[in-house]
Amino acid sequence: MSEVMINLRRSPRKLLERDGHPGPGPGRLALILARAGVGKTAFLVDVGMDALLSGQEVLHIALDSTVDKVRTWYDDILTEMLRLEKKLDDLAPLQVAIERRRHIHTYIGQSFSTDRLREVAAMLRDVMHFEPKVILLDEVNADELDEEKISSIKAVAAEMGAELWMACQTYREGPQAAPGHLPPPADQFEEQVDLAFRLVSEDSKVRLHVLKDHEQMLDEDLHIVLDPQTQLVTFGVGG
Repeated sequence: MSEVMINLRRSPRKLLERDGHPGPGPGRLALILARAGVGKTAFLVDVGMDALLSGQEVLHIALDSTVDKVRTWYDDILTEMLRLEKKLDDLAPLQVAIERRRHIHTYIGQSFSTDRLREVAAMLRDVMHFEPKVILLDEVNADELDEEKISSIKAVAAEMGAELWMACQTYREGPQAAPGHLPPPADQFEEQVDLAFRLVSEDSKVRLHVLKDHEQMLDEDLHIVLDPQTQLVTFGVGG
């Protein structure tokens, strides 16, 4: 089992580390920007899967998906990873191990707030003895966020000793990114963003660009590709 866990450490976190852009670290925020349907959720689940297979506990928060739907994302991606490794016999035990390390929390029909996150964190810690080291925020309405709210969310993550990954939708229509800034609506809280990446759909592939690395603003193709068919990431070729 442990050998399988090591062999399946394929995720954005590992590829980014190799490319000189390691994860944000406890209490810090990595932002994934993309238009609707490009692959933000798949990317977050890949991040979460890497953490889970590395032995970390993960809290996945979604606003518009049921627990079952989010769990299906994980099951499908794990199945594809095992299929490529020709280790589908390990699917059932790995699913059990992952279920123990992952908590999915949804807010369907509700707004997300720092207070709600703090309540969930306290419940997980005090009742379930569950202390995530990676928090994934998916389907959060970034238009309702500002620097103060993001700062508060990061503070809760810091208290938990967890790094924070959040998906943010961008739009084809409306204002575009000003030079040296993140695209709207992320520009409203960009000072609180430690790492920012953009998923760009090109032909039949989705490529990953880094837009911000701590204090440095960039727009650099990392030659990391999200396969729309398998929902897995790998190194791409060309620019």
